[in-house]
Amino acid sequence: MIKTATNKVPLIITLLLFSWPSILYACSRVTWNTEQGVFAARSMDWGHSFEDILFINPRGMKMVGEDGHNPAKWTSKYGSVVQSIIPYARQYGFSNNDGATDGINEKGLTAHILYLGATRYAKPNNTPGVSYMRWLRFILDNHATVADAVIGMKNIRISPVKVGGEVLGAHMTIEDPSGDSAIFEIIDGKLVVHHGKKFSVMTNDPPYGWQLQNLPFYQGFGGLKSVPGGIDGADRFVRLSYYQHNLPKPANAIQAVSYLLSAIRTVAVPFGAPYSRPSQEEGTKEPATYPTWWLSVIDLNRRIYYFNWVKNPNIVWIDLHGIDFSKGTGKRVADPKNPKLVGDITDVFKPLKK
Repeated sequence: MIKTATNKVPLIITLLLFSWPSILYACSRVTWNTEQGVFAARSMDWGHSFEDILFINPRGMKMVGEDGHNPAKWTSKYGSVVQSIIPYARQYGFSNNDGATDGINEKGLTAHILYLGATRYAKPNNTPGVSYMRWLRFILDNHATVADAVIGMKNIRISPVKVGGEVLGAHMTIEDPSGDSAIFEIIDGKLVVHHGKKFSVMTNDPPYGWQLQNLPFYQGFGGLKSVPGGIDGADRFVRLSYYQHNLPKPANAIQAVSYLLSAIRTVAVPFGAPYSRPSQEEGTKEPATYPTWWLSVIDLNRRIYYFNWVKNPNIVWIDLHGIDFSKGTGKRVADPKNPKLVGDITDVFKPLKK
């Protein structure tokens, strides 16, 4: 069952506005529609590195959505460039087709998966299932636009799977070169869809309806409260919304990329930044830290994917126009963590060894 979100948020969400606890896990996303095109950026924040790598996925790949009793099955219509956490997830039995959390396909559709602790997945049913570890591939493999993907989500069920003994909550945001945007969340087993250009910022918990109710309390959005400087999801949502709203008009695409990169950096979490003090239950453990490991910026119209591994003082990028996505060209891989790489690395990708 799908619930399309409106401006009316249940009373309980409004009441939770003042009581939602800080959430440890983090990540942020922003999209920006300009005269120079559409651009999207995101950060990856976590308690440890996933040793992320980049894949090129060709057309014609046969995919299975989950390992459950009723998996969705498809053959990829569109090639894509994605980031993947598979170097970490492989130890838990996942394949190289699992673990994509960020990317763009050859039609310019982009997708980003972020953590959402409030996620409650639907129980297995007759709707074909797609694991959240293959969710991003399902979207980019099969859809050319946000509108297409919103329709496509009606025909699948996102299913849970344990990664390192833990089922992770996830929500997704997507954009296309027209500036259209959508956010998908699974709340109490039901898919909630926020669809429209105005849904341009996403962080983590609380759920998106809560974030929309919270934003008008702050300066620049009708309220009196100062823009917050904290690192939990609610603070980052307000701060990123504020800076995105005030970005100057870019003179060209490169300037747009740099401006949006400056905005996403305002919500990057430094190494060692504590989210919370140890509780009595935690004993003498150190406060939890979830630093930013990488940043990406995507130029949707020009099909360029920029990536910055934050431990390296450089930025690399991939130009999708220079990639052969034809069926049979094979899956290719590149390691953006290599400190010797800088600039255009489109030609650095190598065939993935089986």
